[in-house]
Amino acid sequence: MASKILAFAPCILLAACQIPNPVLVTPSFHATPALVARNPADIAVLPVEDGTPNRAVARLGETMRQALMLKLTERMYSPLSSRAVDAALSNETVRAGETVLTPAFLKRIAGKASDDATLAVRIDRWDESSLMTDLRVRFQIQAALAGATDGEVLWSGTLVGEVKAGGAGAAPLDKEAMARSCAELAMGELLIHLQPRNP
Repeated sequence: MASKILAFAPCILLAACQIPNPVLVTPSFHATPALVARNPADIAVLPVEDGTPNRAVARLGETMRQALMLKLTERMYSPLSSRAVDAALSNETVRAGETVLTPAFLKRIAGKASDDATLAVRIDRWDESSLMTDLRVRFQIQAALAGATDGEVLWSGTLVGEVKAGGAGAAPLDKEAMARSCAELAMGELLIHLQPRNP
């Protein structure tokens, strides 16, 4: 009996090794010395900008924003309420030729929400074409954290990769729930690359 169990063990190990990684990403981020020096606490999280050609994430924007806010708290930052941020910036819009990451836009809104810094995120690619077959979404995301006093970019970069709905656990059964799961995981993975605040 023991020999049969030992013979079966390599099969179990091989199967475990073949389980696909739920997160496959390539990060490219840069933090300036000013991020540590300023040590911002109160963060204004802007609405996530949908930069995809087919408006693929418009329906997931609020899910993504809330996931960003949650992850910020885990990294010792204090996100301001989205309602307060939206009210403070109600007269500010992204102008023609700008995105939420354009330095001129970030300077224009700097500190208007009584924040220490502004987090801007833009989704350039969001591909759900294989969500129902392999439970994965592929994406490209840009992000920047800009200081409130002058709009100086303190941290910025790009995250390219894919996530599996449900992460390492079971995926939701409904397609929309799968997409929301992937949105939350992608935002969480993005902010892993923002260094925690020094409390």
